[in-house]
Amino acid sequence: MELSSVLGMELLQAAGLLALAPFIAGLINKIKAFLQKRQGASVFQEYFDLLKWWRRETILTPYTSVIFILAPVVYLLTGLMAAAMVPGLMTQEISFGDAFIFVYLLAIGRFFMTLGSMDSATAFGGMGSSREIYISVLVEPAVMLAVLLNAARYGSTTLSRMVIDYGDIYFTLPAVLACVAFFLILLAENCRLPVDNPDTHLELTMIHECMTLEYSGRLLSYIHLGSMVRLVVFLTLWGALYLPLELPLLVKILLGAVLVGVVETLVNKMRLFKVRIYLAAAAVLLMVAFMAEAW
Repeated sequence: MELSSVLGMELLQAAGLLALAPFIAGLINKIKAFLQKRQGASVFQEYFDLLKWWRRETILTPYTSVIFILAPVVYLLTGLMAAAMVPGLMTQEISFGDAFIFVYLLAIGRFFMTLGSMDSATAFGGMGSSREIYISVLVEPAVMLAVLLNAARYGSTTLSRMVIDYGDIYFTLPAVLACVAFFLILLAENCRLPVDNPDTHLELTMIHECMTLEYSGRLLSYIHLGSMVRLVVFLTLWGALYLPLELPLLVKILLGAVLVGVVETLVNKMRLFKVRIYLAAAAVLLMVAFMAEAW
């Protein structure tokens, strides 16, 4: 397939996941409301919220630099680039997108967000940045371990070549362990419970929300849309690479969203310094999957 066709399909997929991301976030909120016996907002509420923030004025203090403005844009763009790389609804058979480049793209977006938060020179911004970096130091090795597990299984670091092969035996112990471990990583990477609570603004518990407090208007809409895109990207990756069920990928994404809503209803936020135990458990599951795969 020609390079222009590949890039066109990648961009089209990124646009599709961008359009789907607010719906997935709204579906998670709707599931949580249902389980808590509340009516909850519509599954399309996130679209209205993004439009609301887009229309509002962006307020900037004279003490911030261009990094403060650039950070939300980079955060969203890196999420869209990652969305173009995942083996998804349109690009499953295209050999494009290295797993290590994918991981570092998301790391660049997180790095700029922490810089933008620190650039605001507020106590909350500095606190949120330090907590975010602390969690990223623990998450990235687990993500790399998950990538290496699939690379060893399929002999490639290209994401499209890591897709579950349903023509072979796929529902195995290593596959189940890797699926559970990557779902735990997914929750931590996207600042969901039990690692972080996206619904709170209590200064003692919030992590990602600390970095957004000084933003407003369109810059705030970029941040929230970037977070939604990252969530749907990880759900797509989980469904395509790790969930050992022979189902359409879109069904897997919706199933993952429902599972996130169920988990966030059933668990509480853990203490910050217990996050390392949580992610160590995910790493142990991946190492056991490595050993079981070798046997």
